[in-house]
Order: sequence, then C-alpha cells, then structure tokens
Amino acid sequence: MTEEPVDARQLRTRAALHAAVLELAASGDIDGVTVTALAERAGVHRSTVYEHGGSPQGVLQRALAVELDALREAHLRDVAPAGVAAALREVTLGVFAHVERHAAVYRNLEGSVGTTLHSFLSEHFQASTRLLIAQSRLRIPLDEPDVAPALLEEAAARFVADGVVGLISVWLRGPGLHDPEVALAMLERLLPAWWPPGAATAGDAAGPAAPDPGPNPLK
Repeated sequence: MTEEPVDARQLRTRAALHAAVLELAASGDIDGVTVTALAERAGVHRSTVYEHGGSPQGVLQRALAVELDALREAHLRDVAPAGVAAALREVTLGVFAHVERHAAVYRNLEGSVGTTLHSFLSEHFQASTRLLIAQSRLRIPLDEPDVAPALLEEAAARFVADGVVGLISVWLRGPGLHDPEVALAMLERLLPAWWPPGAATAGDAAGPAAPDPGPNPLK
C-alpha cells in the first residue's frame, strides 16, 4: 500500500484536534480540559496535542485563528485601494458570522480565567489593521507633534480593536445572537467620529486620497 504524504496526515490530525477542542470548549470551560481528555476525544496521542498548540488552550486558539486568519487573507491581503470599503465590510461580516457559529465557545472563553475572549480577538483585529496600514490602505488621521506616528497608529489600532471586542462581548451576552448585519449596524453607530481613517496610497502626497475605506476598520 502506498504511504500517504506526511502533510496529508498532519492536516487530518489537525482537523481532528480542532474539531475535538471546539466541541469541548463549547460544552464547558477550556481551562478544565486536560491534555489527556483532548487527545482521547481527537483520537490522537498526548504528544500530538503538544505538537499542535502545547495545551488545550493553545489548540483552541489555533483552531479559531485558522478561520479568522483565512478571512483576513481572503479579504485584506493585497486589497486594491478601490476595494478597501467592500473588503472591510465583507471581512467584518465574516468575523461576526464566525463568532455566531462558535457562540458557545466564545461565551465560555469570556468566563475563563486563563483564556480570554478579549485578548485573543483584540490582537487579531489589531493585526488586521496593521496589515492595512502596512499596505498603505489606511492612514490614521491624527496629528500630535510630540508623538511618533507609529505610536499613534498602534494606539488607534488598539483603541478600535478593543472597542469592537467590547461590542462582541455584549452581543454574546444578549438574549440571543442577532444577524451579523445587526452587529455591523451597531458597530457603525459606535465607532468614533474620527474613524475610519482616510485611505491612502504610497503616492498620496502627490495626488488625491484613495477612496474612503468605509465605516468599518475591522478585520
């Protein structure tokens, strides 16, 4: 019998681990899940858990990040200036749909001592905003002569990301999840007046600004 490629086996192992950890995290506090319990649920050896995240918490974050990272790559990576507004809207709706799909997991994460909803999602949203800034698709419209531009950009990315996570937290605690479009509408009303920042291209100083990126800075 021909031996299957190692990468194919690894993909199946990862998929089994991710499915198992999502099931366990949806049913209770992930901090109470042991490596042994996760390995048994996934049908793998304990050492495999360590290889794919180091702990049940690490495996869970990787499982959630796979979906979120795919959204960012699909919508924001190398996005054209004229497509920024549509890309931001689609990726944000995708994030809300992701949260809705894994609502039980995120509710349990929010109550967990060792793994927090806030830090995980906030860092992901900040990374998405940094990507757009690095691609010259977003410019933070703040001018403080005594503060380095990079610090202003980082502060703005963190400010907006943490606010969005707060909205998601409230959304999760509501009587029932709403349509992602409802969450997006809430977000558009709550964003500060100075956001979104103006979109800019590398040659912005020599020509007109790129199209407005729309009402949503998120990932």
